[in-house]
Amino acid sequence: MPTSQPQPHGSEIATTSTDSVRRLQTALNHSEAFYLSLVENLPGNFLRKDLDGRFTFVNSRFCRTIGLPREQILGRTDFDLYPAELARLYKEADEQVIRTGRTTESVEAHRTPNGTLYVQVIKSPVFDESGRIIGIQGIFWDVTERVRAEEALQEERVLLHALLETVPDSIYFKDRDSRFLRVSTALARRVGVADPADVIGKTDADFFAPEHAADALADERRILETGRPIIGKLEREVWQDGTETWVSTTKVPMRNARGEIVGTLGVTRDVTAMKQAEEAIAEARDAALESARFKAEFLANMSHEIRTPLNAIVGMTGLLLDTQLDPEQRDFTETIRGSADLLLDIVNDVLDFSKLEAGKMSIEQTPFDLAQVVEESADLLAERAQTKGVELVSAISPETPLRLIGDPSRLRQVLVNLIGNAVKFTEQGEVVVSVQPEHVDQHQVRLRFSVRDTGIGIPKEAQARLFNAFTQADGSTTRKYGGTGLGLAICRQIVDLMGGTIELESEVGRGSTFSFVLTLRRQPWVAARPTPPPDTLDGIRVLIVDDNETNRRILHHQVIAWRMRNGCAASGPEALDILRRAAAEGDPYRLVVLDMQMPGMDGFDVAQAIQDDPALAGTNIVILTSLASHPRETDLAKLGIKAYLTKPVKQSKLMDCLAEVVSGPGVAPLAPAVAPPASGETVARKPLRILLAEDNAVNQKVALRLLARLGYTADAVADGDEAIQAIQRAPYDVILMDCQMPRLDGYAATRRIRELEGRMIGMPRHHIIALTANSMGGDRERCLEAGMDAYVSKPVRREELAAALEVAASSIRRE
Repeated sequence: MPTSQPQPHGSEIATTSTDSVRRLQTALNHSEAFYLSLVENLPGNFLRKDLDGRFTFVNSRFCRTIGLPREQILGRTDFDLYPAELARLYKEADEQVIRTGRTTESVEAHRTPNGTLYVQVIKSPVFDESGRIIGIQGIFWDVTERVRAEEALQEERVLLHALLETVPDSIYFKDRDSRFLRVSTALARRVGVADPADVIGKTDADFFAPEHAADALADERRILETGRPIIGKLEREVWQDGTETWVSTTKVPMRNARGEIVGTLGVTRDVTAMKQAEEAIAEARDAALESARFKAEFLANMSHEIRTPLNAIVGMTGLLLDTQLDPEQRDFTETIRGSADLLLDIVNDVLDFSKLEAGKMSIEQTPFDLAQVVEESADLLAERAQTKGVELVSAISPETPLRLIGDPSRLRQVLVNLIGNAVKFTEQGEVVVSVQPEHVDQHQVRLRFSVRDTGIGIPKEAQARLFNAFTQADGSTTRKYGGTGLGLAICRQIVDLMGGTIELESEVGRGSTFSFVLTLRRQPWVAARPTPPPDTLDGIRVLIVDDNETNRRILHHQVIAWRMRNGCAASGPEALDILRRAAAEGDPYRLVVLDMQMPGMDGFDVAQAIQDDPALAGTNIVILTSLASHPRETDLAKLGIKAYLTKPVKQSKLMDCLAEVVSGPGVAPLAPAVAPPASGETVARKPLRILLAEDNAVNQKVALRLLARLGYTADAVADGDEAIQAIQRAPYDVILMDCQMPRLDGYAATRRIRELEGRMIGMPRHHIIALTANSMGGDRERCLEAGMDAYVSKPVRREELAAALEVAASSIRRE
């Protein structure tokens, strides 16, 4: 009989059940603790809702995000926590999860006062034990940075795509093996491929000639090794079919996020058209330079060919005018001389303009005396003005510094041109040259030079183009007055070179004023302008008598600056009346400065009236006369005239003259500033031994005659070889060397002479003066480089030759 098993007691059953429950509860507690630990530590906001949308659970991060404690969230809906519009969106998303039973995932954008906020949201249904949906649960977190990074990346992709698709330059990315990773559409077209993708994986060797492909590979290897880019490299591309193109290439290293070089990025621009244009420009430039060289040589040759006969004409007419001629012969000779001078002016204008256009005219910086330049410029045009009956005067403001640094020859050229034009276009009245300081300091001065005339004037419509080359006011001007139309263009360019500006004011029928402003440096440590001793002119009463108001005003300012007491009269009768009243009042005028040419009663008539009046007989008279009038000293003495000066009067000469006249009785009359030698005058021989090297027989004769008139004797040879032989046979002090001669020209001959002087014991150094018919830029420098000491341009003027020989004599005496 089977043995029966003992049955558990009721209390034991209860104990077992309690243990199971306890174990289940413990497991549940562990599970809940794990769950809570999980949701509390998730890097997101966790929530649960029931079917009515009420929150049944939220984690701590959610509370912090919402900004409310858990107890104020549980049991509420989205409508209690969010704006209505946002709450509706959340409710619709919840209902979709409940309706479909599926998990959803999305990125939601939320507008906040600080900008748009993006969150990643995952929602899923919550089931009970029977599988029924009793709510939803969700987790969301901030993905704003990620979304913005993705948007930026997408934007960069779009931009890169647009760049590669549309830019006409070839753009390419290569790996470390120089294989193409990506290329632009333009590069695909250049290599003859329809789809840029077909270039991927290939290298330059698949498209270019081996030499060019090897060069490109070497460049990329260097970039990979050094990390240094290649910027704007101009290179010649040779394609496999032999075609050549020129490109500008830039290649830079391509790096990954860790900064490692993983390849190269390149941009290549086709510059073939630009290269061809540059080559064409270079060819055109070379052709222009060659043309300019031919032009310069042509002008130099033309200058020589024109000036050579002009030298004979000017020289011989000058010599002829110094001989005894009857009036008709003198008129013929002066006409020839005037025409030669006019032709020379035209040649000079053309040559100067050519130098300016070629950029070969330079501005020197040498010390000079401003008064000398201005007064000499007026002197050159004085005779022409006086012949027309036009008064020409110059005036420099007393406060103007005179010792300056600049280019006196170019300044004189501009003044002479402007004064010449003023005289040419003025039939009556006056031409006034003036200098006024606009700014003066210790180191420099800004001066305004003005040339004012009372001529025909210039219409407004013509003024704008007047400074253009080959331009005059109108065609009738050229027909009536002549000229090349280059003078003002040359003036403007010279003034520009000197850093100044030239201006014009004009009114038809009333005259014109040309002015220009220059800034010039002052000479350092120079004495002030010389003034007469105080007891010579100080307080002396002087009467200025001149029918020209401008002349009176200028002379008035000059004598006032010398502290003299000045009176003025516009006519002879007015002057006599003033003189007699002053004498009657016991304060007579000691000096009278008389203009010789005055209407009604001229200067001689006034002088005679003064001489005849016992009350005025002690008055000292100085008379101002034109260059054409040279009164005899015996006639002056009879009229009681102590001295005469030629107009335009130099300020320094006037001061010296007045000081000498008032220094005491019996002073001999002063000679004019420039007086021609009397015909047949015997000139004292001067000791210089001169050799003339000149191949042209006529020019030889002119030069020898000029030298004779200056008191020199000379031997003549026909070329450089003969000159070298001559100095070895006889000693000479000075050589007048024509630059252009057959067999051996003046430049080469001078070099050989300098070599001989250094080699031969006892041979002295010769003073060599260049005679050249060229007048192009660089002639003077070429002469000095050859070893010459001075430079005289043909046609040779007696005054210039005399000055050069005086310098030579002084130099030889010092040696």
